[in-house]
Amino acid sequence: LHGMENWYLLDQLEKFRSGVRGQNPKNKSEYLMGIGARKIKNDYELAYLAKWFADQKPVPAIRTVRGNLEEGKDLYIQRCASCHGENGEGNRLAGGPSLQRLEGWYFLEQMRKFRSGERGYHPKDIGGQAMSAAAKGISDYNLRSIVAYSVDTFGPEEVISNRERYAPKK
Repeated sequence: LHGMENWYLLDQLEKFRSGVRGQNPKNKSEYLMGIGARKIKNDYELAYLAKWFADQKPVPAIRTVRGNLEEGKDLYIQRCASCHGENGEGNRLAGGPSLQRLEGWYFLEQMRKFRSGERGYHPKDIGGQAMSAAAKGISDYNLRSIVAYSVDTFGPEEVISNRERYAPKK
């Protein structure tokens, strides 16, 4: 969440608080977020939380998703750039948040949830429904390639894992 756009965070927190998101126990992470967000007492607290996370410096990430970067680029341009921007910077008018702060594992997990209908299922979640429709029919191989390209090209700063840092070289 660190460094994501305030408008997007506000929208998502309100969806969790109102029950538009976070109602499906099969989607455990979202369900738990829904429980937490329903404890937000008022709009002031909601706005404060969104602003706090938006003001945080993005956290470096370990590259965890591998894919075909050339194919990922082509797919990103065809399927994603119109809403999320040429460089993943986001497009508020299109309702597409920035993708520049997403870790690969999280990005891939959310895309799979959109594709399966675990996310974007509620009639009041217009943006989620659009993402769900956009993700339908994309193979796991192609999802991995899109995510790998996005994270590698304009994602968060890369950090080396402790395994790579300290494990003996073979």
